[in-house]
Amino acid sequence: MKQLVIAGLFLAMAATQADAQINAGEQQPEASLPFNMVQVATLNLPWRIAFLPDERMLITEKVGGMELVTQQGAKTPVTNMPAVLSKGQGGMLGVFLSPHYAKDHSVYLTYSEPGEGGSSLALARARLALSQDSASLEGLKVIWRDGERGNGGQFGAQIAFSPDGHYLFLTVGDRQRMTPAQDPNQPLGKILRLTLDGKPARGNPMAGKKGVATVPVIDPPADTEAAKAAPVVRTYTFPGPNLTPAETWSSGHRTPYGLAFAPDGRLWEIEHGPKGGDELNLIEPGKNYGWPLVSYATNYNGVPIPSPDTRPDLTKPVIYWTPVIAPGNLIFYNGAMFPQWRGSALVSGLGSKTLNRITFDGQGCAKPAERWDVGHRIRDVEVGPDGALWMLEDSRTGGLFRVAPKEP
Repeated sequence: MKQLVIAGLFLAMAATQADAQINAGEQQPEASLPFNMVQVATLNLPWRIAFLPDERMLITEKVGGMELVTQQGAKTPVTNMPAVLSKGQGGMLGVFLSPHYAKDHSVYLTYSEPGEGGSSLALARARLALSQDSASLEGLKVIWRDGERGNGGQFGAQIAFSPDGHYLFLTVGDRQRMTPAQDPNQPLGKILRLTLDGKPARGNPMAGKKGVATVPVIDPPADTEAAKAAPVVRTYTFPGPNLTPAETWSSGHRTPYGLAFAPDGRLWEIEHGPKGGDELNLIEPGKNYGWPLVSYATNYNGVPIPSPDTRPDLTKPVIYWTPVIAPGNLIFYNGAMFPQWRGSALVSGLGSKTLNRITFDGQGCAKPAERWDVGHRIRDVEVGPDGALWMLEDSRTGGLFRVAPKEP
């Protein structure tokens, strides 16, 4: 009887998620903004913000650097940064404070690591050494890398720490190669669940399993059909056991730029589709989210892609956007300055130049709320210590904006 009740609960949850699926692509922006945006600094292709306990910010620049920035806009370069290959969508990408920063002063970096045959995603950890007028990384160590190198953008490179502070979830994009997202032997197109040291975490869906010793590397193909027969440009041999299966939490992702835990502990991810089909996904262990087998979109060249409605064995997005918003990242708001937004998610928009709010019902359902046209390609939005929003503009003269409510 107990098993029947549990089965019934899972069926009810699945039905709820299916009912919640919405195409928000045609949503129109609000007539006016409920907030003011004030630019406080200019950076070169800024990518991610991480707030320090003293209210200063670490901000990565895709071209290769990182700045320590005050809330008044004063900038100090961070030294001892690793080498990156700044090309296309690659470069210095994410910066994230350790969940135990107060004790270990550690920061995590994600970036495209150069090497023979191109670049690959690297995850590194270092100790941040600070003074009033200097900042440096000490003891930097790469704790995970995909190793395959090669061509293509879409690195993913986003981190979310588990609410208990014990685990690290890392998004790995498909590098525009498409088919590796469905290959359990390759980390591309996956969300990984790792220890804070970059090792496979206990309790993963394929914990303890190892993959094959060698995998094929391809160049980005023209479309999902061409990908099926893309020529192998070289074979990559793992330097040790292939731990990809043991690391994998979910698969079938394209460009997972946003990853965040909701207040109720659920994990949400947002990713780019091709010509349409941006997705907001509720991430659950072992699920396959379909790329490149299905999408609510077509390829950029117009070649069709089967609809997710044709594959009930694959997990559908909760919200999708056709036309796209081109998401930059995803956060949940818990600040004091916009109390009406608490518990909501905020999604930055690149191509759409928007800030988007999404509401949740705590049962796996999500609905689009407002869309605000902010007039800038927004790569990142984060919550400051006082509850103000801080946004980064994706530009070689990219603005750092402080966003606060308009006075009544």
